[in-house]
Amino acid sequence: MIFQNITCVRTQDQFGQKDMESSRRYLLQAEIEYWHEMLQLNKSRIPKSKEEEMRVCLKKALRAFNSNPVGEFRAAA
Repeated sequence: MIFQNITCVRTQDQFGQKDMESSRRYLLQAEIEYWHEMLQLNKSRIPKSKEEEMRVCLKKALRAFNSNPVGEFRAAA
């Protein structure tokens, strides 16, 4: 039990930043999938101005996802 607690603390100290980056990237990927899906499903139902707003949101999420300095996990648009 004590060993597990020490391991958790050590893991948070060493890898806490990586875990946060991984969570951030996971959320961005989910946002990208959401906007992509919404655009596909609603393309014929929404006005052109709303479609453009959604495309801007999708592009912003893609840029944030691909802005990792290490260059891992690139998304294909």
